[in-house]
Amino acid sequence: MKRIAFLVCLALMLLSSVSLSQEIPTLVPPTLVPQGESGAEEALLAESAVVRIINRGVVRVGILYNEPPFGELNPRGEVSGFDADLARAIAETWGIELRLRQVTRQTAADDLRTGRVDMLIAAQVHRRDLDFEFSQTYHLASQSMMVRAGDTEPKTLAELANRRIGVVDGTYSEVALNNFATRTGIPFQIQPYPTLDRAYGALIGREVDGVIGSRHRLVRVALQPDVITILEEAIEQEPYAIAMPRQDVNLRNLVNQTLQHLRQTGKLAELRQTYFPESSYALTLWSGLGTDAPKPDQFTASVTYPGQYVVPRLQGGGAIRVAGLGLVDLNNPDLPEGDRRIETFQRGLIEEITRRWGVSVEYITTESPLESVANGQADIAMGVQPNWDWDERVDFTNPYLLRGLRLLVRKDSNIFGFAELLGGRTVAVPLNQAGIVAIATEEARQQNAIIRTVQIREQDFAIEILENRNADVAFADSVRLIPILEQYPNDFRLTERWYSEEYIAFATPRNDIDFRLLLEYTLQELIRDGTLDQLLRPVILPDDMPDFVIYPGVGNTYGFNITR
Repeated sequence: MKRIAFLVCLALMLLSSVSLSQEIPTLVPPTLVPQGESGAEEALLAESAVVRIINRGVVRVGILYNEPPFGELNPRGEVSGFDADLARAIAETWGIELRLRQVTRQTAADDLRTGRVDMLIAAQVHRRDLDFEFSQTYHLASQSMMVRAGDTEPKTLAELANRRIGVVDGTYSEVALNNFATRTGIPFQIQPYPTLDRAYGALIGREVDGVIGSRHRLVRVALQPDVITILEEAIEQEPYAIAMPRQDVNLRNLVNQTLQHLRQTGKLAELRQTYFPESSYALTLWSGLGTDAPKPDQFTASVTYPGQYVVPRLQGGGAIRVAGLGLVDLNNPDLPEGDRRIETFQRGLIEEITRRWGVSVEYITTESPLESVANGQADIAMGVQPNWDWDERVDFTNPYLLRGLRLLVRKDSNIFGFAELLGGRTVAVPLNQAGIVAIATEEARQQNAIIRTVQIREQDFAIEILENRNADVAFADSVRLIPILEQYPNDFRLTERWYSEEYIAFATPRNDIDFRLLLEYTLQELIRDGTLDQLLRPVILPDDMPDFVIYPGVGNTYGFNITR
């Protein structure tokens, strides 16, 4: 009786302390029961959830109450964690009220589809089988392997071939492990356990040789680093993202611009440092972001749809129409080697993608690839930088290339940036690129360095620095400098700092979600099987590869076999 009285008192204390901005929580995680089909047919949205958010002055966010460190109900009746703080930061940026609503793994999807919540920030991994609209990845983690520590224990996943591996029964970890085994040909003996604690105990007791799970969960139980270690090699990426209703492109753009604003202001890095200090992942910033905080009323209320979807046309044997290539003459002997390489790389990329799809390519020659996609003349624009000035006309994929301004210096010099260019040093920049001259001048000014610039052909950078002594360093796009590094490997190096970062992506027709995802998934398969790495080698240094995100899931998509 005393125990019952204590629980009743605890319940009353919790209910009295719950903030009015969140729903009254259950005291324990809701019972996990199978969910049947709702019976509701999928329908196109009449208007964006942005309308509800504006009219109510409230954003309703579904969140887990039992998934630390993302979301957790504390004894004060408050929800704490990375996701909870991120939701608060978004609502504060928008200048509206936040209402947190408890969801579970079983109810979250239905709550989003029925409009009970406007979006999910619920430790939601962006998986290919989830039929939602997703934001950019705000945290990149992994399904990882925990093993016993010691010199004789396995150090790689390959060394665990045919070993017994513990998984928590009914979790995604078993799927991830089977997917990994299928991709790599490395077999495992899977041993299920009811809880992670039980699996951990089996590892300590040598019943199994490894335990797989989400890395943040393994970290919470692996409290003895001298006994247990977590392998760096991942089983599968876990990209965490905000989920929204399918084809609510306006809400997706609002959320993405807000996440980028939070990264730009440092708030996202602050949250990550609090909950995941070991993480170095940073989401991509688009050009045209600006400094002002985005607001819901700046985004369109009505949802528009493509006049013709691309995937059905491809399934019917149609050609894919590609803009953004063919603007340089590869037969021109005076063409800079960097331009030649980038054109060759992008042609090789689209040819590999369409080879996997089994479709032909029609190249659209145009000075404005984005305009060609926006007006329906092309299906894909290549070589474009995601840009907020175009978000109401096209969609952008995740990037496939990083390029930007770097300093080329002599390998034996003590120059590591503009701070070392004192005393009137000369900086070579490419011909007819006044913008780069302005950037170099400003960078030098900030370091109290006095420089002069000379504009010359990039093909002549090495000669002007090494032989003619008309320049001390060169400042140019990284793609243009790599051929010089290859030609003079013992003479030059690039300084570590990037003075600009230009992420290159595809543009696709606005709100054609299936085609955008088909392109995204195919690009991710090229990353996973190493094809993109091979294609990128002439245009990016190995150490400069960005954090490519791969959404977990199978390779067959929309009837196309996108694997090698």
